[in-house]
Amino acid sequence: MLTDYPTARQLTLQQNFNWGEETVPLVAAAGRILAEPLLADRPQPPFDRVTMDGIAIDYTNYATGQRTFPIEGIVAAGTATTSLTDAANCLEVMTGAVMPPGATTVIRYEDLERVGETFVLPDGVQDGKNIHQQGRDAAAGARLMQEGARIGGAAINLLASCGYANVVVKRLPKVAVIATGDELVAVEASPLPHQIRMSNLFHLQHQLATAGIAATTHHIVDDQAVLREKIAELLSQKDILIFSGGVSKGKYDFLPGVLAELGVEQLFHRVAQRPGKPIWVGRTQETMVFGLPGNPVSSLTGLLAYVGPFLRKNLGMVAREDQRALAEDFAFGKDLTLFQVVAIDPATQRVRPVTNGGSGDASSMLRGDGFLVLPRERSTFAAGESFPFLPFDQLL
Repeated sequence: MLTDYPTARQLTLQQNFNWGEETVPLVAAAGRILAEPLLADRPQPPFDRVTMDGIAIDYTNYATGQRTFPIEGIVAAGTATTSLTDAANCLEVMTGAVMPPGATTVIRYEDLERVGETFVLPDGVQDGKNIHQQGRDAAAGARLMQEGARIGGAAINLLASCGYANVVVKRLPKVAVIATGDELVAVEASPLPHQIRMSNLFHLQHQLATAGIAATTHHIVDDQAVLREKIAELLSQKDILIFSGGVSKGKYDFLPGVLAELGVEQLFHRVAQRPGKPIWVGRTQETMVFGLPGNPVSSLTGLLAYVGPFLRKNLGMVAREDQRALAEDFAFGKDLTLFQVVAIDPATQRVRPVTNGGSGDASSMLRGDGFLVLPRERSTFAAGESFPFLPFDQLL
């Protein structure tokens, strides 16, 4: 009996694993998942900050009609605080400098006329301009990012600004990607007419790399004894095993039986979806196992639809569901959830179905940007309707 896709997805998300935490240098934190909140160690910005090169004045004298201000000194960024001692004077100030106490506004150089050791100001100057006020962005102790957030460029900037030379992050799982099948040969080999080169291994490894996971790759032949030995070894070493092939109903699809012999609990096998119907998912106490079908589009479907959400959940990340609208009407007459390869229209950002020759048509993925997930209970889908979208090359 086929499992419904929402049920299979929910069963996957119910599996809880804790891979722990680790501390890494800031330079190694990009792309990792925060394991503790990012807190501001002082106000952001930490002082009233000049935002334009120019002069700082006390607006009181300007308001009474003074337009020529003698230069009292200069304040560069990174220098100690310098006060304006005479309200009739001005201080030259550089972008990033501390706003001088006693001054209340900054006027840009391009709005000024210099005459000797004075500056002549135009009419229309406003008070309080070109100053980034202390604490305006965040107070000291404020949470700038929650744990479970993925560290991107902006986060690196803030981590550095707040003194995080070392960052506590979620430990990434140890993952193996395993291809099964006697028909597979190495990429550098010259295949015989009945053979094909291994490709899914590297595609799945690449997708995992987008999440920062450096998966090992393995090839195991269709021999039950060899499968038992190699899989038992990998189960003792890895947190996640991802198989490509060996889970369908063929005479040499030994994987479900071997996994059962090794004590791997089956959560479900065969889902009412296209492509990827034969998918097998199970676990031991310590290791999650995904048996993905061997056709390339099916393997990628399983990875993005099941492995990606499983990783997000167990890394403490917020669930993500992108949506995309169809650019044209579409129909699918099978009682299955459809993962349709689609391409994003650059002009409208809507998606168009990509014609393909089935789940073995790897080249169709070159013409697409992701899968649109069309629900089982529908057979027609109208232009403008939005559905869940699984982008390629974005596992997390």
